[in-house]
Amino acid sequence: MTPPTDETLLQNLIQGDSRAFDALYTRYVPRVEAFACCMLKDRSEAEDLAHDLFLKLWESRESLQQVRSVRNYLFRMTKNAVFDRFEHKAVDARYRQSAAPKDLREIVSNDLVEQIDRQELLLLIDMAIEKMPPQRRNVFRMSRFEGVSYQEIALRLGISQKTVEYHIHEALAELRKLILILAVFIEIGKGL
Repeated sequence: MTPPTDETLLQNLIQGDSRAFDALYTRYVPRVEAFACCMLKDRSEAEDLAHDLFLKLWESRESLQQVRSVRNYLFRMTKNAVFDRFEHKAVDARYRQSAAPKDLREIVSNDLVEQIDRQELLLLIDMAIEKMPPQRRNVFRMSRFEGVSYQEIALRLGISQKTVEYHIHEALAELRKLILILAVFIEIGKGL
């Protein structure tokens, strides 16, 4: 038997069907938690956030008639909840003054950028950078935002050039993981 579509589940949820809610919860909570955890770096906080979002989804079910995509709606809810936790206004102001580092543009596919507003994506990346350990964040910002060479960073911070390379590698790996989770989140509705 074919599982019900998101659209069918949404319509049943609007009517108060708790089984439709359970099915949506089962289908999407792992992705919501993974996305939130990637940003918050705290599994427990991500789980709490996901449960809160689904509680809001249930409580506001009667007002969901205008929702066309549960997947997109949950992505926006998750993103907004994470933004609230990171006081995104300060982050937004910083990003309006700077462009994305060249390496990040290479990580992000054009298809993903088309599906997520560029400014929102940059805010998500900035939040991921803010959650990095202090030295990694400092090394990454010096390299990618200030254009400082690895050798100069090593001299300024009193660390080896290999340590600088390690921090850059790890920072880019974290950002690639974020982009992968975003891509998965965007693609999940296509196969359902």
